[in-house]
Amino acid sequence: MAATPATHQVALAFEDGVTRFINCREDQSVADASYRSRINIPVDCSDGACGTCKAFCESGDYDRGSYIADALADDEADAGYLLACQAKPRTDLVVQIPTTSAVAKTAAATFAGRVTGLDRLSPTTVRLAVEIDDRDKLAFLPGQYVNIAVPGTDITRSYSFSSAPDDKELSFLIKLSPGGVMSEWLEHRAQVGDEVAFTGPHGSFFLRESDAPLLLLAGGTGLAPILSILRTLRAQGSSRTVHLVYGATTDDDVVELDTVRELAAATGLSWDYCVADPATSAPNQGYVTSLFGPEHLHDGTGAVYLCGPPPMVEAVRGDLRERGLDPVGFYYEKFALAAVPDTGAGAGDPGEQAEPEPAAAVPPVPAGAGDERPGAVAAQQSSAQPSSPSSRREGADALLTLGGREGHALLGQPLTRFGEPEPLHAGAPASAGSGEPEYAILGQRVFAPSPGEPRALDDDEPLLVAPEGARSVQSMPVLPASDIDPLVATGGTRATVSEDGYEIGEEHPDIHSSDAIFDAREALELGALELVLGRLSSRDVAGYRLLAEATVPYVDRGAQRFTDAEAYTETNAAFHDYLFTRTRNTHLLRAYQALGVKGAMSETLRSAVWCHPDCAQDHLDIVDAIEAGDRTRARELISSHAENSKATMRRAMRDAARARRPRFVTPGRYDGLVVLVTGAAQGIGEAVARRVGAEGGSLVLADRSDQVTALAGDLAADDVPAEAVTADLEHWEGAESVVAAALQRYGRVDVAIHTVGGTIWAKPFEHYPPEQIRAEIDRSLWPTLWSCRAVAPHMVEQGAGTILNVSSVATRGLHRVPYAAAKGGVNAITSALAMELAPHGVRVLATAPGGTEAPPRRIPRGPAPESQQEQDWYSTIVEQTTESSLMKRYGTLDEQAAAITFLASPEASYITGTVLPVAGGDQG
Repeated sequence: MAATPATHQVALAFEDGVTRFINCREDQSVADASYRSRINIPVDCSDGACGTCKAFCESGDYDRGSYIADALADDEADAGYLLACQAKPRTDLVVQIPTTSAVAKTAAATFAGRVTGLDRLSPTTVRLAVEIDDRDKLAFLPGQYVNIAVPGTDITRSYSFSSAPDDKELSFLIKLSPGGVMSEWLEHRAQVGDEVAFTGPHGSFFLRESDAPLLLLAGGTGLAPILSILRTLRAQGSSRTVHLVYGATTDDDVVELDTVRELAAATGLSWDYCVADPATSAPNQGYVTSLFGPEHLHDGTGAVYLCGPPPMVEAVRGDLRERGLDPVGFYYEKFALAAVPDTGAGAGDPGEQAEPEPAAAVPPVPAGAGDERPGAVAAQQSSAQPSSPSSRREGADALLTLGGREGHALLGQPLTRFGEPEPLHAGAPASAGSGEPEYAILGQRVFAPSPGEPRALDDDEPLLVAPEGARSVQSMPVLPASDIDPLVATGGTRATVSEDGYEIGEEHPDIHSSDAIFDAREALELGALELVLGRLSSRDVAGYRLLAEATVPYVDRGAQRFTDAEAYTETNAAFHDYLFTRTRNTHLLRAYQALGVKGAMSETLRSAVWCHPDCAQDHLDIVDAIEAGDRTRARELISSHAENSKATMRRAMRDAARARRPRFVTPGRYDGLVVLVTGAAQGIGEAVARRVGAEGGSLVLADRSDQVTALAGDLAADDVPAEAVTADLEHWEGAESVVAAALQRYGRVDVAIHTVGGTIWAKPFEHYPPEQIRAEIDRSLWPTLWSCRAVAPHMVEQGAGTILNVSSVATRGLHRVPYAAAKGGVNAITSALAMELAPHGVRVLATAPGGTEAPPRRIPRGPAPESQQEQDWYSTIVEQTTESSLMKRYGTLDEQAAAITFLASPEASYITGTVLPVAGGDQG
């Protein structure tokens, strides 16, 4: 009697901090045990062909199983990565699962039906037709796929729909493979009326909403998703210009030509086909790349949709690049052969021994086009001892699916990869999110998580909402993270293939010179809308609405400006993530996240002021339309929101570019000089730093905020030497460390410009408590005093130097006596120190700015007025500042920087001990 296999405990650690424990026998894969425990970790092909289930093993031993190198490379396996569908434990394991526990609890929908058609289209291809119960509950997008259970077995195979989303009868094209499980059933046992079941839909390869002309390319039974797209266009009465090129290996592989002719007559599409076999009777012998040209891309306004094996995708991409053809979008679905075990005695199920039939329809790959070559899709065995998997692939055409890794790229460079390793043993994979990711908004619980299985929301169960006025959303989870961190540093161009043999991706023109990133988001959201409309529960809608409302406080609609651009970016990302999470399609969510929308917005909007007034209102309107089931209105709103987002980003990019360019520049004025600027992260300090850099200076930038590092990066991009130092200048140690860093980098300091300071509160003196007086002095006096003390000895030693302090005309002003005292102290420091240092060749000066227009501070000086009284006190300052200026206006950052950079430069070598008011005639 055979011994019972040992059982081990496997800890599944999810990205959101949740860990689940399962029992797994030594003859079970981790994925199989997970699903038996109703934990739906990412998995698709179940035979080591795609890589969707790739995970990182923190501890324990296991049998790696059998797989192809495209799914798990040797260096990845050596680094500790495994395929959950193949790995079988030999000890207890701890495995990092690259998704959240919320996603893992969501099972793909299962549909049952019956076979209604078995059509032998050619000696190598069968059309399988199915009708299912509850057809109205199945929503899919043209190009997606399902996993079909092979009747009489516990094996599933993945196939793309060839039917349109609204067709009652579902159809699939299946390439017959000798010895294949699905092929054997189709050829020998299948009959009309047989029961059949599948799960899905899956995938992010689908037709995007657009008016762009289409170039559709299909290899072998990669024609299936292309037919689904064409049938959808026919049903929509679309007027889009379409050209189809279909390639096959032999004449026996050519199918559905009558269907294509019928679709061409109905839609007006142009098309052609070719066969690679030299003995073909087809009108064209050769490859798909020979049957399209620049005219089919319509001067770069056309989009390419391609389904074929990896060499075909790389060949087409390389051909486009070599011919200088840049489509507006390049959407592709790669498929490769599954793992095939050795078939010697005792090897078990021989599996599928299919040849890569579409590969012959692939032209030679141009150098540099990619790693794959024709024939490279042949199955490979892992170097680990093989074990017989429970299911095998039918061959290349059985693999028209997505396994969770989308090859998103811009101009051929990958944006994000899924399932690739971090540097060897650099620790566990990067993860995002935290506990209860779908229950928090603005740092507060939105609704309580349900223990165990999800439950319905009781009618009288109140939702928990954020307290009024809550603002702190930065770094707080709202939903599963909106950005998926790549598991390796970006670089290289090796394509990745999902575990079911597919890589799905899209490429667009440079997002810095186009709006492609938001066009791509719009297209994905329109697809997601079709999957969720009419299927969201009242609880789903309630959560969606709360996320929409969370964005509203950060947009001043009347003033057309952000009140907090960073907080808006956070809450906006949570809102957009939510729609994709509700589709229950992890591939679609990852496709959206791989676009990097949040990252692009964070970078571009960090200094933004203006925003389209409807940005936040759009969110509320979209929720209303979806709740009402109004498809037309929802589509219009999603499209208009994309346009509003693009307008906001364009304006922010223009404003940022303008802000980076000083209005006035004296070329070469600071050539050869080392200039230290404190308070450089924003405001006057940043404006001074940018102008000094534009005039040839080498910079040391100091601030208490690490945003000074971003400024140094901006300047370095323009070839300006810049060293960033974060320090608290209210204390001696901070000032000392800044000067030390300058001396270490450059060996000297020629000019020190001290801009730190600013009013924290505005109120009559009798209303200041002692601690606020102390804080005002600490903020606006000590940084200048300590900075002067730190740099003076070095300037004395070198016998030259300039110190420029920034004071204020507010030494005579209302409602800020402590600040006035501090700035009066700066004036005293300036005049007294000038007398002491003049004999050593060191000049000391100051400017006294008046009111200055500037973007909202990214680092607030203090709290906003909390009452109407405090607002009135602050308004008094604004009124006095304007009235006391002879020019009756505020100055600009450029005007302040102009005075500072003149006085600190060699041009002002005969000026010292002076405090220059820069306040439109207000002498202070």
